[in-house]
Amino acid sequence: MITYLDREDFLQNYWAYKPGEHVVLFEPTQQGKTYLMYQLLDRAMAEHPQLRTVTAVPKPRDPATRKWADKLRMKTIDNWPPPYRPLAGKPPGYALWPKHLRGPDREANKKHLQAIFRKMMAEQYWQGNSITVCDDVYLLAVLLELNDQLEEILTAGGGMNASAWLAGQKPSGTVGGGSLTSFAYNAPTHLFLGHDPDTRNVKRFSEIGGVDPRVVAGVVKNLRIHQVNGKNVSEKLYIHKGGPWMAIVGL
Repeated sequence: MITYLDREDFLQNYWAYKPGEHVVLFEPTQQGKTYLMYQLLDRAMAEHPQLRTVTAVPKPRDPATRKWADKLRMKTIDNWPPPYRPLAGKPPGYALWPKHLRGPDREANKKHLQAIFRKMMAEQYWQGNSITVCDDVYLLAVLLELNDQLEEILTAGGGMNASAWLAGQKPSGTVGGGSLTSFAYNAPTHLFLGHDPDTRNVKRFSEIGGVDPRVVAGVVKNLRIHQVNGKNVSEKLYIHKGGPWMAIVGL
């Protein structure tokens, strides 16, 4: 039996984040991972205001990120580095949202976005004391070819308190398109997995390490789905690799 925790109980009494710890959330699209990620981030930012938080936004439009950036009082910027502000005037964090190049040349747009995000991620790593949030991490890691930059943070960032927070939909990757670095599974301290019946996706959870992949697969395939405001929202399996400890987190 795995302990079941209501969402608010988990956030108030169990969620404990330390600088430098990596966080990942994986589940199929539209099951509530972005909402949970920003709930977790809200508390981490409040407890550790010394960490520079940047969320990378590779999409041209993203209503959920816009909503949370406003709620967390993050400054939206379209290039890196951010404009200089005296310490007293700095925002709690930044939403790095580059303008896309319009037109038929997709490669030019890709290189434009890639250069901006790479500069930000490199500085987050080298400066340390940072949280780099990558929602829709497949877009950044595979389509924008930034897996190497993520690997640097995931493998060596912890010692400098430079952490990566990643959210993704398809752990198994795509045929011909590539997949996310395996360090996204074995480097994080905190993992949240939603309901996923796809055997190919669940197979990648064997890379987590420190937990029985058969147990993880069995739980993930049987997590309950709830209707919330017309959307199918999944319970989450939470894995803390410090123990390791596991719990099912409700809505």
